[in-house]
Amino acid sequence: MSIPPSSSNPDASRAADPGVDAVWPRLAHAQVLRLRALTVLGVVAVLTLPWVASAWPEAGWVNQGIEWLGVALIITAILGRCGCMLYLGGRKGADLVAEGPYSVSRNPLYVFSILAVTGIGLQTGSLVVGAVLGALAFAVFRWIVSEEEQLLRVAFGTSFEAYCAQVPRFWPRSSLWHSPRHAMVDLHGVWKTLRDALPYFLAIPVFEAIELAQRADWVHVKVWLF
Repeated sequence: MSIPPSSSNPDASRAADPGVDAVWPRLAHAQVLRLRALTVLGVVAVLTLPWVASAWPEAGWVNQGIEWLGVALIITAILGRCGCMLYLGGRKGADLVAEGPYSVSRNPLYVFSILAVTGIGLQTGSLVVGAVLGALAFAVFRWIVSEEEQLLRVAFGTSFEAYCAQVPRFWPRSSLWHSPRHAMVDLHGVWKTLRDALPYFLAIPVFEAIELAQRADWVHVKVWLF
């Protein structure tokens, strides 16, 4: 979670105040907990989903359409996360960033991550699985955002309060969009974001392999979901 005040905003200087230095280690710890929670979610999904299958016929247009919708969400998530990094420009943790995607949602990176997890779940051909995984990811991010917001209030004071009053926490409000004509870009950060997000596509062959194992009766389906 990051946000942009102008450099002339007096509250922005609070981020450089030694008195708030202790905020950032706490935020780093919260991020570690977030990664652990998502890892647990992923492990549970991998251990559970082989026994779950779509109630829609595998070769039918509904099943295939759900899977392609999932692919579209994954692609959107990857492009969206890279777009967010264009605006962070190496300022993450140093400034409040409120331009571009951050002008319509306070947590666009998390929004795109939720879309990615939902898209991964849709690779099962089940809307229910996609919705459940997306909801669980949302629960994790909602928790971590609550932690982050407490710290950001300490770091940025009234600037952050004003930002929260105007911009939604998650669901984008497109009417708020604003962006400068030029922005400093951290190419390393964009590349790292793309590299870290590309494994989302591994969901496609993984779930195809699960479906193959189910058809071969190597794994017996216990639950059928639409």
